[in-house]
Amino acid sequence: MNALNRTDAEFCGKVPLHQTNLIQPHGYLLVIDKRDFTILQVSENVEDLLGKPANDVINTSLETYITDSDLKDVKNRFHYSGGEGIPFVFSFHTGERLAVIKFQESYFILEVDLEIRSLQKATSFIPIYQELKFVMAAIERADSINEACLIAIKELKRVSGFDKIMVYSFDEDWNGDVIAEVMEAGMDSYLGLKFPASDVPQQARALYLKMPYRLIPNIDYVPVKLYPVINPAVNGFTNLSDSNLRSVAGVHLEYLANMKVKASMSTRIMENGKLWGLIACHNREPLYLSFEFCALFELVSNVLSAKLQSLSAQDTFNYKSGMQAKQLEIVEDVYKEADIFKALKKNEKNILSVLGAEGVSIILNRNQISYGRVPSQEEVNELVYWLQSKKVDKTYHQQGLSFEFEPALAYSDKASGLLVLPIQAEKGNYILAFRPEEKRKVNWGGNPNEAINFEPGGKKYHPRASFNIWQQNVDKKALPWQEQELEVAETFRNFVMDYALNKM
Repeated sequence: MNALNRTDAEFCGKVPLHQTNLIQPHGYLLVIDKRDFTILQVSENVEDLLGKPANDVINTSLETYITDSDLKDVKNRFHYSGGEGIPFVFSFHTGERLAVIKFQESYFILEVDLEIRSLQKATSFIPIYQELKFVMAAIERADSINEACLIAIKELKRVSGFDKIMVYSFDEDWNGDVIAEVMEAGMDSYLGLKFPASDVPQQARALYLKMPYRLIPNIDYVPVKLYPVINPAVNGFTNLSDSNLRSVAGVHLEYLANMKVKASMSTRIMENGKLWGLIACHNREPLYLSFEFCALFELVSNVLSAKLQSLSAQDTFNYKSGMQAKQLEIVEDVYKEADIFKALKKNEKNILSVLGAEGVSIILNRNQISYGRVPSQEEVNELVYWLQSKKVDKTYHQQGLSFEFEPALAYSDKASGLLVLPIQAEKGNYILAFRPEEKRKVNWGGNPNEAINFEPGGKKYHPRASFNIWQQNVDKKALPWQEQELEVAETFRNFVMDYALNKM
């Protein structure tokens, strides 16, 4: 793990983002006992909503503040066990307000909008639905994920008023790549730049699995405390993981200020249940989005996620179908020939293609054949001894071999990437696939080595102040093997291993 990833995993990932006991001031938060609707905890700004200070509201019943009809609606949803919030419209004495309920085991969290709903807002679903249908159709017609992302953010920018919207996709190390961007003139472009994993650290990424979006209408907000400090239902801080109002870390607000941003919103993009990327929105002035518009972002992100999954599944199907045909040719030739080495040599092109490599060495019972761009026979033998010493008996792949096995520096031009398919590891029987060094330049949004800067004493820290392009020269690394390539390689390994065990 490099220094950048250690910062993400060892430091940023340990900050307790869900236990701040603070909320943003664009709403009110109440913690309610599920058994009898007793109010257990509230945000200290609750007097503006209920007409009583926080200490007078505690231990009173929610029934005191909403209508019987509203209360009945809540009770009818108690069977709901989903993780996402349910919207309601409650009639408080101060007027109708939108509220979202998040059910927990023994209590529920009630988040109430700061704004009183007008008739115009109450009937605003139709135009929002029209926008959704338009963007759904446009995304569905897209031929690539980049095209689909650009369509989505163009429409979201038009309806939301954000100055800039980007799509930010995560790589294998959780660094983020900006693959699509629309913005107003005069703003800094981040298109094509990479941002370190610590910008969206481990714990923040985990929160996006629970919450589809995170809105910060004004980075200069004064956080509102919860009262009392301890939630009596859990004898600890209230878990705000799935709260839309949850206050965010000061270092993130400073990060946004350094980007010259006053308002921010991020919406997740998922693929097969995993976080694939984010729709990141910035505004140069404070900007509040209603629940309806936040819901539109969530729905568009769901459509984009479905399109991503569809395109990915089609690409994977096409790739595996092509590889299956090549593997079938290899299998047929192996069983036709009495000599497995002769059959594998005959299928040189197919094997290189199946293993996604530019060179392959096959070592079986002390015999070695190689083709394509490979290290020398002596270097391959040294590599096999190293693999045996490491007890590599399962499929193993390495993007930068020389960082793990120093002698590989001598042949990094041929074999910076290594895919190991053990056949009988204890006998030194392996199939080794090689990829050459892929020299490239990576443009970072600011120096990634300065992603987090500590003050003397190491207690306080700050994000980097500059996001100007910082160029990194990458060498001694190959392109990594992707998941579908590894699956195909594993199928090939199983065939050779079965043949070796039963026929040799």
